Amino acid sequence: MVKQKDAPFSTILKVHPYDSATITATVAPEKYQDDISFEWIYTNDNKDSLLVRAKQYSFLPSKLATNIPNKLIAADKEGNKQTYEFTIVINTPPVLSDSTIPASGDTLYGSPESAFLFEWYSIDVDIDNGDSLFHILEIDDKAYDVGTLLQVKQSGFNAGEHKFRVIVRDLYGDSDTLAYKNFHVIDTLGAK
Repeated sequence: MVKQKDAPFSTILKVHPYDSATITATVAPEKYQDDISFEWIYTNDNKDSLLVRAKQYSFLPSKLATNIPNKLIAADKEGNKQTYEFTIVINTPPVLSDSTIPASGDTLYGSPESAFLFEWYSIDVDIDNGDSLFHILEIDDKAYDVGTLLQVKQSGFNAGEHKFRVIVRDLYGDSDTLAYKNFHVIDTLGAK
């Protein structure tokens, strides 16, 4: 498990690139914890580099870092060893732009049959690592899973006040949520 900052929780081998992180090895049953020694290793091009001999290892993540372990060697006092290979994912959360269509406070003219455009923009600096973004559009507290779409047309609005927001998540569970945006619908057919 990897822990960042002073958060009371850990994530399974995922870190944010701008916060220091600590990775910890544990032994079960716990009574054998002091009988096992640990070596944190960074392996690149089939070359092992010892980072530290300890139960925990702290590091500052970076996309180009060579201080992030990807192998752990656990050894007992008799010289028996077990090697664990793993990957720590460095992930930046996605970000939603505050600019949307409709904008907060907009007035839309139409009828319940009119399809109004909802549009937003999200970015993720990790897209080049195969990360994908998935969106949920909430309109008047009803959620629509719209996947990778960045715009949707929706009808069925009665005259009056409405609200919406967008939530974006990446493959690693990091997310961003826009504050609710309010808009007003005027029924042009009912006004006649």
